[in-house]
Amino acid sequence: KEIKDIVPFSLLTLHNEKYNKLQQSGMSQGKMKALLHNQAIGHLLKKIAPNVPEAILIDQFAKEEVYYSYLNKESVVQTENVYFSTKAEGIHLAVAAASILARYAFIKHFDNLSKAAGFKITKGAGAKVDEAAARLIHEKGLECLPAFVKLHFANTEKAKRLVASKYRK
Repeated sequence: KEIKDIVPFSLLTLHNEKYNKLQQSGMSQGKMKALLHNQAIGHLLKKIAPNVPEAILIDQFAKEEVYYSYLNKESVVQTENVYFSTKAEGIHLAVAAASILARYAFIKHFDNLSKAAGFKITKGAGAKVDEAAARLIHEKGLECLPAFVKLHFANTEKAKRLVASKYRK
């Protein structure tokens, strides 16, 4: 809570509906992340202007050349002094702060999803997640799923099977 009032940042959330549309159109998770990182860096650079950072460190989710290939049709915000490293939160405090802010936003988003669902939505994978998705389908209908889940994950099919067996009338 306190970090967000001290550190300049840009937080972008890709809601499930938009994620599902992009994924169904053939876009990879890596490309989605690259586009969001590029956009967030642009927002942050505007926010801190006229100050310019000495460097930008990205917690590596793709190799540098792959990251930039994902942005080949985009206006790349910054290419000079941009570095990529796995476990970057252990290299620089800024990445650690970003990771904390992202986790906080993720938890708050799940709280909002739980409110919308009317029950606690489970994070992660496994039987509890399958059960929660099955309950969503049972209580709100299959058409609600795009707002709550990533449709291409295996949990979706498992939940559909659970509904068929558990909630059969």
